[in-house]
Amino acid sequence: MTLAERIIGIAKERNISFAELGRIAGIERTTISMITTGKSEGGNPTIKRLVEAFGDEFEQYYQYATCKQCGEVFLPASGNQATCSKKCSKKNATEISVRWSKSHSTRTVSGLTDSQRFGWGPKVKKPAVSIPEYNSVAREEYGSYGQRGAAERVAQSGTMRESMGLV
Repeated sequence: MTLAERIIGIAKERNISFAELGRIAGIERTTISMITTGKSEGGNPTIKRLVEAFGDEFEQYYQYATCKQCGEVFLPASGNQATCSKKCSKKNATEISVRWSKSHSTRTVSGLTDSQRFGWGPKVKKPAVSIPEYNSVAREEYGSYGQRGAAERVAQSGTMRESMGLV
């Protein structure tokens, strides 16, 4: 007997609608409808609610899975649970990461890494310069801040009179 047949049988035995059966079990009416029409098989959370509401007769409909790591049969809490425990889950995640890293190497089509192709290297830190030392060098090379500003304006505009706005 399938899950759909069993739900239909319970509804007939108790003389209740599927909506009422869903309310008793705490399941949406649409979920009951999809199971009875064959569009869905019902997951373990749905079956768990049916077991809690109507007894152990629904336990045979649980969908057990086999752990990908240790091979143990377990009852998954959701459809995408692949392992039986946290320990196996960590092992599985590690294996997935290793597989991904092996398939996605850092090498490009040419067989070289980007740093080899474009000449990228490690960043070289320049020696630290103190602020007073920087200011003294700047004054020697460029003069005072005002003189530097005027020199920049001259360089941009062409003449001193234009840079001062006198023309």
